[in-house]
Amino acid sequence: MATFHLPLFPFEKYIVAHAIFCVIGFLGFLPLGALLARYTRTYTNSWFTAHWICQLALAGPTIIIGVALGIHAVNLAESGPINDPHKKWGIAIFVLYLLQLAGGLTVHFLKPRLWAMGRGRRPVQNYVHAVFGLLSIAFAMMQVRTGFRTEWPLQTGRGSIGNGANGFWYFWIIVLIYARRVQFLAVLYFAGLSLLVRQFRLEREARRAAALKDTPELKPMTNGNGETQQAA
Repeated sequence: MATFHLPLFPFEKYIVAHAIFCVIGFLGFLPLGALLARYTRTYTNSWFTAHWICQLALAGPTIIIGVALGIHAVNLAESGPINDPHKKWGIAIFVLYLLQLAGGLTVHFLKPRLWAMGRGRRPVQNYVHAVFGLLSIAFAMMQVRTGFRTEWPLQTGRGSIGNGANGFWYFWIIVLIYARRVQFLAVLYFAGLSLLVRQFRLEREARRAAALKDTPELKPMTNGNGETQQAA
């Protein structure tokens, strides 16, 4: 006897599209941008370009479209705007992402004067930005899981999604402690922390060089004809 599958309703199609865009944005582009920043900043000055392309140019439109599709699905289903944990966490994570963008731009373009001159300690906001970036990805990981494990059955009445989605989530995201298998992205990122010593040394040397360059006493003196004079 043939099995009958009920076609997806319009709001369910929007839920599926919402899930696809949010997974690509939060669990694709954001971790990629974090890994690029972690690994390439000690080898090239172009690391920030790659970082912001992933976090803003690619992830930004993808995440915004995903969130908009989710809101439209809620409106079509008339299930209420923010009446369950998945929706509340979704708004919170989206706001956190926007704050991260603002924080990243602030950290990069508005550096403390002493730090820019090659003196002082590394600004606290740099560490805050890194920590909250990782938290954003971690929260998104759990949000994706509640989406297909809880929200989809709750909103559609179709039951939980098959084990394929769950298996993929485990493969991509979580640490399976009992099997001693670790999350691939976490291993890559925290392995990259071994480059922090090199990163701090290069930053310190670059700031000292910039400070020496901007110190009037160390600049070559010139006469009225533009010729270099030797200091007395």
